[in-house]
Amino acid sequence: MQLSTHGNILAVQGLDCLSATNAAAFKSSVRPQIDAVHPVVEVDCTSVRFIDSEGLGALISLHRTAVQQGGGIRLINTSPLVRKLIQLIHFDEIFDVAP
Repeated sequence: MQLSTHGNILAVQGLDCLSATNAAAFKSSVRPQIDAVHPVVEVDCTSVRFIDSEGLGALISLHRTAVQQGGGIRLINTSPLVRKLIQLIHFDEIFDVAP
């Protein structure tokens, strides 16, 4: 996983899954980087093929932190499968989701 910043965006790249195996590390790496200067977390889902409940919980937790700083979570380059999961559980009402 790589983190970078662009304007007010904290960009996350290089995830192949977001699950119980890496959700805690994902949160602990990203959360300290969310601040008033970088309140928008943009997760590039180009390589993400699997998300489980732990991964979704990590996204919700980071979303709460980002909202406190005036931002939120944006999922970009989502595969049809990931988009369908996000829509099925209505998380597209919480996150900005882009194909």
